[in-house]
Order: sequence, then C-alpha cells, then structure tokens
Amino acid sequence: MSILKLWREPLVHFLLLGAAIFSFNELTREVSSEAPDRIIVSSGQIEQLVANYKRTWMRTPTEDELNALVEGHVREEVFYREALAMGLDQDDSQVRRRMRMKLEFILEDLSPQDVTDEELASFMQQHPDKFRIEARITFQQVFLNPDNYSDLEAEAEKLLAGLNGGAAAEGQAELLGDMTMIPGASQLATKSEIARFFGERFAGDVIKLMPGEWTGPIYSEYGGHLVRINDRIESSQPVLDEVRVQVEREYLAQLRKQQKDQAYEQLRKRYEVSVEPVNTESVNTKPVKAARAADMK
Repeated sequence: MSILKLWREPLVHFLLLGAAIFSFNELTREVSSEAPDRIIVSSGQIEQLVANYKRTWMRTPTEDELNALVEGHVREEVFYREALAMGLDQDDSQVRRRMRMKLEFILEDLSPQDVTDEELASFMQQHPDKFRIEARITFQQVFLNPDNYSDLEAEAEKLLAGLNGGAAAEGQAELLGDMTMIPGASQLATKSEIARFFGERFAGDVIKLMPGEWTGPIYSEYGGHLVRINDRIESSQPVLDEVRVQVEREYLAQLRKQQKDQAYEQLRKRYEVSVEPVNTESVNTKPVKAARAADMK
C-alpha cells in the first residue's frame, strides 16, 4: 500500500489523533508526583532555545547568553509548576481558551494537506455556488435626485424618451441627469462591485437587465437612475484549473473543521454532561438546552 493510500485510511487518522491527545496531555499535565522537585533540561530543549535565538538575532548565542537562556527556561518551569501547584490555572478563561486552541492546532495538523484533482472536482460539484463566476455587465446610468423633482417618475419618462430617441451623444448621456459623485459608467462589473457604489438594492435590480435601450428608474439609496446595459457576460461555472487555489483552500478548511468536530464528538463521549436548571428571569433568556440524551448515563 502506498504512503498516500495509507494516509487516507480512517484508522491511521484515529491512531494519529490518539497520539496527538496523548502528546498534548504529556505537554500540559502537572508535574509527576514521583519527582516533583526535579527539572531536566534536555539536549533537545537546549537545541530549540539556540534555534529560537538564531532566528531572532541571526547568530549563535555566546556561552554566557546560552547559560542565560537555559536559566530563563528553568525560571519559567519553576514558576509554571508553582502556579499549577497553587491552582492558578483553575477557573481562568484565558488559560482554558489557550489550552483549547493548542489542542485544536494539533488536530488541524493531522488533516491531510495533499488532495487529488478528483477530490477537488467533487468538492466543486457539491458546492457550485461557492465557486461560480459572477455575471458581469457594462452599463451607463443617469442620476435623478429625488429632492429636485415633485414627480420623479414623470421626469424619468420624459428623459427616457429623449435618450432612446438619440437626444444625447454617445458617452454624454449622464450630463442630462443631476450631479453626483457616483460613476456614470461601469465596465464589466459584478453585482458585488456594483453594490459597493450603489447599494444592494440597485445592484440586485440592474444585474438582471439585458443589453438594449435605456430603462428605469431603478432606485438606489441615493435616488433614481436611468440605466442602459451595453454588454453582459453571463455567470458561469469555472473549470478546476481556473480556481484551484480557492477550491483547495476551501476544501482543506472544511476537512480541518470536520476533523476537529469528529475528534470533539469522540472525546465528548467520555464525559457525562448535565446542565443545571437556571432561573430564566434572572438571566433574561430561554432555558438552557439540556445535555444530549446520548451523553446521559
């Protein structure tokens, strides 16, 4: 069996998960009761101290500097053990959060990093909207400020008749409307790009239009707009090569989340969880959901 096939075996992931949890417990467990007053600075730890120093200062530490690094490590270990002995790690939300993050990082490292084109193609098929290329339009717009008209609809109808009858020269149509800082024309813009200037309402309406005559008014948060679509490229589903980086990023992110969720579910089975009732009036919320029946033994 090849290494790649072996890596994809669920049993391998389970064994690695167990090893990761064991390593995590070893790294974070309290000092052994057999030798509570013994601190061993291993050669591997010294090499790590030297490597960290070299990354920071771009040189090897001197003998005195190395001694100071080792003593700093011992100082940290002494304070860490004493803090654990005093229970300073208990009921500390920041410590709990950091411990959780460390374990989640370990679990993420267990997720496979090499994926095949077949896996990515299948992921694209399962999430077509996530990778779909947006429709793009080239359009012109003439702005009508509602503060300037008692009947904006009537003014729009009059201007439309002139625009579609050739009253304005090419590229000069926006001069017929009211002054505005928003662009009079946009080239091959997507709905999201249009929304940045005109708002979601206008973008949602204008992206549906087809090339042809002037139409409107189409409303934005600023007022009314007369619009003509000059060109349109329809939405399309890309091939994998066009969006491989994005697909791989999304796929691996989902894989990491699934890995963590599965690990959590396995670990949670080891605990009996119960939630005490609370006075809902005092917390001003709905009753806390009881623990899952499967967890109650």
